[in-house]
Amino acid sequence: MWRWRTNSLTLRLTGTLLVALALLQVLSFLVYQNLQARAATTGSRLDGLALSETLYGALHTSMLANDRQGLHAAVKAMAERSPTVRVRVFNKEGQIVFSSLEKEVGQRVDTTSEACFKCHAAGRPIEKLPPGDRTRVFTVDGVPAVGVIRPIENEPACSNAACHAHPASKQLLGVLDVTLALPRLEEVRRQTQLLMAGTAAITLLLVAATVLLVVRRNVHRPIRALSRTLGALGSGDYAARFEDESISEFSYLGQSVNRMARDLEKANAELVEWAQTLERRVEEKTAELRKAQEQMIRVERMASLGKLSAVVAHEINNPLASVLTYSKILLRRIAHKGKPADGDDSVQILESIASESARCGEIVSNLLLFARRTGSRLEPTDVNKVVERALFLVKHKMDLAQVSASPELDRELPQVLCDPSQVEQALLALVINAVEAMPGGGTLTIRTAPHGNGGARIEVADTGVGMDEEVKKHVFEPFFTTKGEGDGKGLGLGLAVVYGIVQRHGGTIDVESGIGQGSRFVVTLPGTPPAPTEGG
Repeated sequence: MWRWRTNSLTLRLTGTLLVALALLQVLSFLVYQNLQARAATTGSRLDGLALSETLYGALHTSMLANDRQGLHAAVKAMAERSPTVRVRVFNKEGQIVFSSLEKEVGQRVDTTSEACFKCHAAGRPIEKLPPGDRTRVFTVDGVPAVGVIRPIENEPACSNAACHAHPASKQLLGVLDVTLALPRLEEVRRQTQLLMAGTAAITLLLVAATVLLVVRRNVHRPIRALSRTLGALGSGDYAARFEDESISEFSYLGQSVNRMARDLEKANAELVEWAQTLERRVEEKTAELRKAQEQMIRVERMASLGKLSAVVAHEINNPLASVLTYSKILLRRIAHKGKPADGDDSVQILESIASESARCGEIVSNLLLFARRTGSRLEPTDVNKVVERALFLVKHKMDLAQVSASPELDRELPQVLCDPSQVEQALLALVINAVEAMPGGGTLTIRTAPHGNGGARIEVADTGVGMDEEVKKHVFEPFFTTKGEGDGKGLGLGLAVVYGIVQRHGGTIDVESGIGQGSRFVVTLPGTPPAPTEGG
């Protein structure tokens, strides 16, 4: 609903027009009333003049014949038939000779009265007054009336008459005074005023209704359409448009609003796109930071484990070497003394001690390798040849496990500065780990591709059982394994050694895996590895 307000366009426009029209109506009313009064007065005066001439003509014969009785009868008959008409005849001295009111006969009229003031006040003879000045408008007992004075001049017919001869030098014999009462003049005037006031009121109402209708159709409707469009734009509906083109001014305003809407829609689309891009970049950076954080945690953990492994390996390496040496010495002594007695299992015990000591020595070597306590021999290396050699070395193992190899090697791969034997050892560990993850057979895929500035990227993917998130977090830690024990398995040093080799070369290693989806290890080697640190 459109609410009326004191500052609304409709109220101001309608109010202004109505006030202006009301002032015009009042002015027109006053002018029309003045014109009507003039017209009524002029008409009454003309009617009075015509009536006076008519009465003069009717009484002229009786006056020429000096028939006073007939003159009285004629005047009385006129008064009876027309009560609103009063007829009087004055002589030159102002005495009423004949009157429709018998009580006035014989009275003298005051020269200052309305019947005489124009002649006596101005000092002009009545016969010289123009016909327009022989009439007057006045009130009789509160009733408007028109009075006409008609001079009775000494005509030749009168001055030569035998009945009552007057000398020819006497020009004025008397005055015929006719008064015409207008009892309905005021009533008609009031009715006319009421009619004009009613007409003015109806006109004002019609004008107000027309203005309201025009304003409502040509102003309110476009304004409401603009308001709806702006409201929709304010609420986020940037597809809203103003489509009312019935009024050129509002159409021009609507075009401006539509241009603004298009600009807002474009700006909003850009903001949404920027927000999505920013959100996507934030997610990417967050993932990178999370990955970097996990990498840092893993590096710190591996560094701590490396230090611990180095200390442990260093502390037990010499005792193990001594045990292995003394066990071999005892074996040689027993061999020189001859065959031991029946039931003597000293030789088997010493052989077990020697084999287990040798095995512990291998573990210590792997720990030292993980802890970066061995040197590296860096040289330009064709990584593809290292991959092919590693696949050749495990070909028999893959055939037994019914695993097929699918190498995808980039022949444009540049040579990488690295230790080929350590890289080969890392690849062997990854390949063997992938084969063992496919107990029922599968496909082993190895891809190589350039990485960075002169580096290489190596992917080792299998179709095995895969790993969950918890296993992936600890897969590079020493002694962490999911393999069964026995036959030298289950030590959990293979991937730890791979991690140490990759870290020593300044590269990275990542794993992607899921339960039942296989695993994919990605190794990156830089073109120029970092300088070895002390003890590295």
